[in-house]
Amino acid sequence: MLDNIDTLLSMAEVTAVFAGFAALVTVVRAGYGKPADIVHDLLRLRLVIASSIAGVAGALIPIGIAGYGLDSDIVWRMSAVIFLIMDNGIIASFIRSYRPVRGSFPPDRLAVFLVTLLELVEQISLVAVVLGVTFVSGSALYVTALIANLCQAGFIFVRFVGSALRREQRRLSNK
Repeated sequence: MLDNIDTLLSMAEVTAVFAGFAALVTVVRAGYGKPADIVHDLLRLRLVIASSIAGVAGALIPIGIAGYGLDSDIVWRMSAVIFLIMDNGIIASFIRSYRPVRGSFPPDRLAVFLVTLLELVEQISLVAVVLGVTFVSGSALYVTALIANLCQAGFIFVRFVGSALRREQRRLSNK
């Protein structure tokens, strides 16, 4: 039996909520503000949604693979490989989307630092699972990667909301 099924399902649910909120905010806030602000917001929201969907999939993949009756070590390794591919695909897509607008708005240095730190935790945990590091269980490392993914999405979403609220406050004070 696969360890942490309840944890994985709960993480999938929580992460799906982030994706839903981000999608809702995208629709509600579409086209509001200066062009650079709009682009920055859309990049953030796109990253939150993509990362959240990867987190949901990452939480469900081990459950699906375990259904084939494979050894749990193989389940965690295969899941980690798939999660790494998805995660790095999102990173590559974000970099491609960011290149054309780089320099049109100041980078959020706190977000860059924290998201990079969390991404390192996520990547190192997943690579350790793939390599079969034995000082800790594959399931613990995998859940650590999922938590880092969830924290990234949550932090980016909170930064977006804070930025949007500050712009709204400035707009109202200029009336």
